[in-house]
Amino acid sequence: MLQVTSYKLTLLAGAFLFLLSAWYFALLIVPSGLGTSAPTVQQGFLPEWLGCREILHGRSPYLPEVTQRIELSIYGKTVSADRSANQHRFAYPVVFIFLFFPIALLPFDVAQLVMLVACLTLSAMSVGWWIDSSHLGKLDVLSYTTLLLAAYPVVLGLQLRQPTLLIAALLAFAVFCMRSGWLALSGVTAAAAASKPQLAIAVLIPLSIWAIASWRIRKTFLLSLGASLLVLGLASEAAVPGWIVPWLHTIRAYSHYAGARPPLADLTRGHLLIPAASLLVATVVWVSFEVCDSDPLLAISFSVTAFQLLFPLQIYNQVLLLPAALWAAKNSDKIRERGQLCVLLFGCAWIALASGWIAMLALSVWDIAAPGSGVKLWQVPLLVTWLYPMLLFTAFATLAASSLLARCRARLIRSIAR
Repeated sequence: MLQVTSYKLTLLAGAFLFLLSAWYFALLIVPSGLGTSAPTVQQGFLPEWLGCREILHGRSPYLPEVTQRIELSIYGKTVSADRSANQHRFAYPVVFIFLFFPIALLPFDVAQLVMLVACLTLSAMSVGWWIDSSHLGKLDVLSYTTLLLAAYPVVLGLQLRQPTLLIAALLAFAVFCMRSGWLALSGVTAAAAASKPQLAIAVLIPLSIWAIASWRIRKTFLLSLGASLLVLGLASEAAVPGWIVPWLHTIRAYSHYAGARPPLADLTRGHLLIPAASLLVATVVWVSFEVCDSDPLLAISFSVTAFQLLFPLQIYNQVLLLPAALWAAKNSDKIRERGQLCVLLFGCAWIALASGWIAMLALSVWDIAAPGSGVKLWQVPLLVTWLYPMLLFTAFATLAASSLLARCRARLIRSIAR
């Protein structure tokens, strides 16, 4: 017992060290490397704040003049004519206002502080929402939470006051409500999280399939989800009539100026992208049907790692990999049961994740010892943000394939025995 406690205290101390170095790296080293392109609160938060204020006044947030106001605040000039420049449009559906309006009512300087506190608090609480923390000690939960806040995607999200952190926490709370038997509240929360659909879909698919698998006792979740989405959709249409078409145009423009490509497009080199994406979504649905009853978090974990490959790479969106990392940390026995290949792949994913923390720590120490030195290799820790999702998906895909093959063999043996 003493050895276990000592190990956990060492892990916690290391986590705090990684936390300090991650913030030093983000606040002092990365801005030196990026220069004028360094992340700022205005870049990450102003479009949402200003767009929601337009909606509160009954105006469309997708109008060119709104985008120009955002650009003037960020760049001091308009850049809409330059398709390669980040135009920072309001790219959320109007339904986002029902989640965000309390913050949009505040002055910008106050609103961004409230947003920082909300993102920080809810992100920390989401660790206990994703997993059943009743089986974990306080030191375990504290270590996981500290490591989460030391992850660069979370640090970047906090710097930008990114609503992604709120959406991810809402999805975690929806899972917590599902696990607690509060199906109606889970459905309402999941609907609110759908205000960022490209993020929410990775969790909503497994949750919906989980409800369909035992429709009679779980239908409350889907009925609540459907009713909430309908109400939010009608209210959005009443707030800004005809908003869907301008929003779709904004999304299309975003895919050009944001500069990020889906990792799957890089893997396929742009060839057969649609068939590959369709096959990946079909696999998510199949795996969810197979494992959602016995292990809903495993179905969610596979889904979130798969959808990280399908949408344009944005570092802060990788916060949604948290349930996958927590599942892997909590289920090492199940991973070992699936064979050495699974152990190897999950081990590679952990090594990649740890290398990011170690690289930020090393650069921070180097920069403190020799001011300005850390910027020479500032891009090294960011390589993890591309590599880790790939490795984690490969590990979960291998685990799912192994589990499904074992199920098929068991069914075949039972059918032969009959």
